[in-house]
Amino acid sequence: MRFPFALLDHLTRPFTQRAWRHPQRIVVLKPCCLGDLIMTTPLLDVIRQHYPDATITYVAGSWSKVIPEHHPAVDRVLDCGTVGIPGRYSIAEYFKLARTLRHDRFDLAFVLDRSPMLTLLPWLAAIPRRVGPDSMGRGFSLTDRVPVSTSPTHLQHQAEIYLDLARAIHLPINHPRMRFIPTAEEQHTIQHNTLPIVAVFPGGGSNPGMELTVKRWPLSRYRELVRRLVNELGVHVLLIGGKDDHALNQQLLDGLDVAPASVLNLAGMTTFGQLAAQLAACTLFIGNDSSPMHLAAAVHIPVIAIFGPTSPQEYGPYPLDDPQHCALWRHPTGQPCFFLGKMQPCANCTCMQAVTVDDVWQAVLRLIPHTQSSEVCQ
Repeated sequence: MRFPFALLDHLTRPFTQRAWRHPQRIVVLKPCCLGDLIMTTPLLDVIRQHYPDATITYVAGSWSKVIPEHHPAVDRVLDCGTVGIPGRYSIAEYFKLARTLRHDRFDLAFVLDRSPMLTLLPWLAAIPRRVGPDSMGRGFSLTDRVPVSTSPTHLQHQAEIYLDLARAIHLPINHPRMRFIPTAEEQHTIQHNTLPIVAVFPGGGSNPGMELTVKRWPLSRYRELVRRLVNELGVHVLLIGGKDDHALNQQLLDGLDVAPASVLNLAGMTTFGQLAAQLAACTLFIGNDSSPMHLAAAVHIPVIAIFGPTSPQEYGPYPLDDPQHCALWRHPTGQPCFFLGKMQPCANCTCMQAVTVDDVWQAVLRLIPHTQSSEVCQ
């Protein structure tokens, strides 16, 4: 028998009404992953602007808590470990988190995950108002269930899905942007160069609980692109990423015919905050659909993002109408292979190969200052 959540809400209505009007303790739940959390940052600004005196707590996993730790709207970050990553946490850890949330006596919860286990957490924590996406009925324990499209022909950007939660409870939204603010110490670690610096990220697709390396553009094309950037435009290139990307970047460097020291493999040599500071000093970012791509957009530099199985309509550099961003997608069917959190069957996976070096080069000429091109990104 289905639990009568509506009856429980009726019994707690006096507390719910106070939470509706003047929430003083707000919690945002989004455990994973880095890129997804970056796309929640426009919502954080909206929440802070509407509730300037509230205490905002962000529940994030150990892997991704660095994102809310660098956002000025967040007062406190609660590390939930691996809770929220399928197959990575125990039921004891789950209920421990529920008890922690209950102890903090929150008035309002924004659940930014579509997992029924995550949407159930604020109910278990007795939080009177619970706002979140209701995808395929998985938001059954929420008080404010916001519809989400489940059709690959009606795609919506993830940041807009999160902002829809604010719209559903009538919070005003004005020119939302993603944000990541490096600390002063992180800013002191950046590489300086008299030449323009282009950050290139050939990796991506690796997160806790999921491997999706099919999102990577062919390494041989990245090698040719880097050669042209250095030899034809005279820029300095930083190959970025985490420690697991170092070997991949080294493969790109092998056989690359460029001037010494014009390309630096920075993978694994920075923290995520230091990487953000370095990206902010760059002229341009080029890379796959990934957390570094979203990070580059969040520090407000031009971005060229290369897409294949995922769609830029859902995961592109945000906001989508920003003229300094370019998302290249040449999918043969016009519908993503990766949808609703999993890869769909694909008989002939050619979407990443469909984007050519010249496609990216034309975007480079448009976005790097002092170059001439009449091409538009499409």
